[in-house]
Amino acid sequence: MNVKRTVAAVIITVILILSVPVTLISFGLALPPQYSATYYAELPEMVNRLKNTEGKRIVVVGGSAVAFGLRGDLMESEFEGYTVCPFGLYGAIGTKAMMEFSKKHLREGDIVILAPEQLKQSQSTYFGSKYIWRAIEGDLSLITSVSYSDMGGMVGAFAEYTADRFKYWSGNSAPVPDGVYARSSFDENCMMVYDRPHNIMSGGCDVTAPISYAKDVLSQDFANYVNEYNAYVSSKGAKLYFGFTPVNALAVDAEGGFEIDEYYEMLTEKLDCDILGNPNDFVFECEWFYDNNVHCNNAGAVLYTRNLVKALKAELEITSPTQITVPDKPPLPEDETDGSGDDAFADCFTYGEQNGRPIITGLTEKGLTLKSVTVPYEYNGKKITAFTAETFAGNENIEEIKLQTNIRSISDGSFNGCNNLTRLYVADNDNPSTCIVQGGLLNGAPKCRIYVKSAYLSKYATDYFWARFSSLMTAY
Repeated sequence: MNVKRTVAAVIITVILILSVPVTLISFGLALPPQYSATYYAELPEMVNRLKNTEGKRIVVVGGSAVAFGLRGDLMESEFEGYTVCPFGLYGAIGTKAMMEFSKKHLREGDIVILAPEQLKQSQSTYFGSKYIWRAIEGDLSLITSVSYSDMGGMVGAFAEYTADRFKYWSGNSAPVPDGVYARSSFDENCMMVYDRPHNIMSGGCDVTAPISYAKDVLSQDFANYVNEYNAYVSSKGAKLYFGFTPVNALAVDAEGGFEIDEYYEMLTEKLDCDILGNPNDFVFECEWFYDNNVHCNNAGAVLYTRNLVKALKAELEITSPTQITVPDKPPLPEDETDGSGDDAFADCFTYGEQNGRPIITGLTEKGLTLKSVTVPYEYNGKKITAFTAETFAGNENIEEIKLQTNIRSISDGSFNGCNNLTRLYVADNDNPSTCIVQGGLLNGAPKCRIYVKSAYLSKYATDYFWARFSSLMTAY
């Protein structure tokens, strides 16, 4: 096995050398680690746990919903003799990548639960090369797990990865997160231990990331890859199940097709592996979530683990009652109602109401003439936490938008058609995750860059939500 790993590493190194200038390779590999304190750094630990854990295992593969939702200790208490290996970290890495990293360490007798999030990216063959480099920085031998078909993406992302590391190294500014998205959020068993007492999303839901059970959520390429993975798992003497992650009921997109039973039937038709449980049993009320529509808080993690245990027991025909006691549902905290920000441009916007809270709906005639605006902080004494996607969309006059700490989410496509928008100033915030954004934030705004105060740049560049835009960030 060691000989095979060495040969594979040599081959991959040759590929890199042939594809990228030697000086860049040498320089990039010589730089000291810069992401060791971040959330990404947990991936090598998860691989090592899977590699080194002996005996019977339950391996749960997926994205961040696994990290936030799985209580391995509680699951182990229900399946005597089994060790739980959580193998989900970050959706931007990609479900396919996590499946690839798991392969060489699976063995006979393993129960493998593949639980991708109920999102199109998570149920596709998307492969997040840029984020994988950050995650494997502490153990570059993990590149031997990357398939040949994905190696081109890894090579293509290497230069940007190296540039980012050099920037941190030269400025002595390696990111050291102090919130949930840090390596320190996990214990020695790769279980998340960061305290998440209640839902912190405005209105209890991330409106920028609707959940859909429409049949096109699952791509055919991904279904094919799952079937290939199932064949591999079976060849190792292990058993694969397709499972479900927790879903915030408030986020379910009824207009997008709330076809949960039809979706389940589609899974049974397209996938060769058994389906674990029913997706209806994993749609929870918003109070069980934390900062994302699939991220559980402390109590929600207990609820999710209990439901997952019950589904697995039913599949294995284990009749013992499940002893996991779910805590009381945490109440939603009250949003602040006082405003204390810049409202100099208040008369440039129009307003509406969403779930009892003010929301910006558009620009007035005066607002449409401006090239630079600051999004207001409050309206009628209540804090504004969002603006609709239509507020700025199609505005070819706007060049600069400034956000404040009150904005808690920004919908995809909010700047679509803003062809002259060049500067989006984000809030001076040491916890960027309080403003949730998705991958389509800058869709349709080709000139836009994100301006971040230098003191917060490393936090934004490595934040769970904002990191995907790190290459477009400029310090000021």
